[in-house]
Amino acid sequence: MTASESDTKAIVTNLNAGWYNAVTQAMGISDPNFQLAQGTLGLQTSDSSGLFLMADAVPPSAAVGYFDPSGLSKRSSAYGLLLSALLPETGTDLQNVLKDQYAGWIAYRNAWFTTNPTSTLTQMQLFQQWANQRLDPRLAAQAINTFQQAANTPLNQALDTLHSAGAQQQFVDSSSNTYSLYKYSGTITNATQGVQTGGGPATINFDSNTMNTSLSHTTVQGSASGFYDIFSAGASGSFEQLDEKAASQRITITGTINKYATLVTTPVTWFASSEYSRAYNAKGDNRVWDPLSNAGDWDSFFAQPNGSLARRTGQLFLVSGYDITVTSYASYSQSDLQTIQTQASFGIWPFFSASASATHTTQSTLNSDSNLVVTHHLNPGLIQIWGVITQNAPS
Repeated sequence: MTASESDTKAIVTNLNAGWYNAVTQAMGISDPNFQLAQGTLGLQTSDSSGLFLMADAVPPSAAVGYFDPSGLSKRSSAYGLLLSALLPETGTDLQNVLKDQYAGWIAYRNAWFTTNPTSTLTQMQLFQQWANQRLDPRLAAQAINTFQQAANTPLNQALDTLHSAGAQQQFVDSSSNTYSLYKYSGTITNATQGVQTGGGPATINFDSNTMNTSLSHTTVQGSASGFYDIFSAGASGSFEQLDEKAASQRITITGTINKYATLVTTPVTWFASSEYSRAYNAKGDNRVWDPLSNAGDWDSFFAQPNGSLARRTGQLFLVSGYDITVTSYASYSQSDLQTIQTQASFGIWPFFSASASATHTTQSTLNSDSNLVVTHHLNPGLIQIWGVITQNAPS
């Protein structure tokens, strides 16, 4: 990284912190666990898929972060691995019966659900499938009988519930392909009702010359991360010179947000909090954690900041309807403007979103002083996710 790139990154980090404080002040957000989100956040369809994706994404450890659910770890996947790393509550002789084959069963079970995430086989059915494939008939019968004794433990019930047909909801994408997502309580109906009865309007008034970059938000990383660019083409290109130009001058953001609300979102049916708590409260206990499992250990799931279940999204922060103007007081040429209009396909700070999936409209122009003026409009009734309120394990 060159010195200029490093300087730009430091400036944008401060801009992110200042923008965070401007948003929280405008909308009266006092929760210290609020994270301001950047990314593809609009709810592009009339269904709950966007909400479910955000609710299932494990949030980064920062006050400002880039949220792309497709690129973040999934809570449901991490929870499935957690269950695979545990032993049943009541001891059985299965490990003694299987001996050297026990590790093979654990590896088979974990690999099966990784390869077949929509499988609805119960633990008993899956074990019978494995035993009949891998063991001689006499040992298979003995092992299946032993497994049945533990089939009704809370752990195995939790595994069956996670992989049951009712745990996920089917959706249809723009290409008419079906896909499934784990269900959460935050649905599109709840979101629509929430913004209708929520707060607003709110006035946005941000100025980089007078912004407050001190964050009361406390995270393990202790910083405002997210995008470190002013202009972004995603993975397809760089705007280094234009980024440096914009970062060196004043930036203002003004406008009005029509409505805003928080939406509580929790897992529906498929998540057993008792198993989650049992695992969290048993660090280093081999009576709870299966030492032969390759699914992970306490640290890989719960240690801050990188544990796959170290944080979760408890609430989504929604906005509906806005007109916002971002002004960069650097001097731009018509060639600069054309480059920005045609190549900054992933957005301009602080609103990053792939143009193909954005629900708001954006227009970039130059004013009489050759300053860049970017206007953003979201129709009333349309909803975007601007942030999340996180909860650390074991909550």
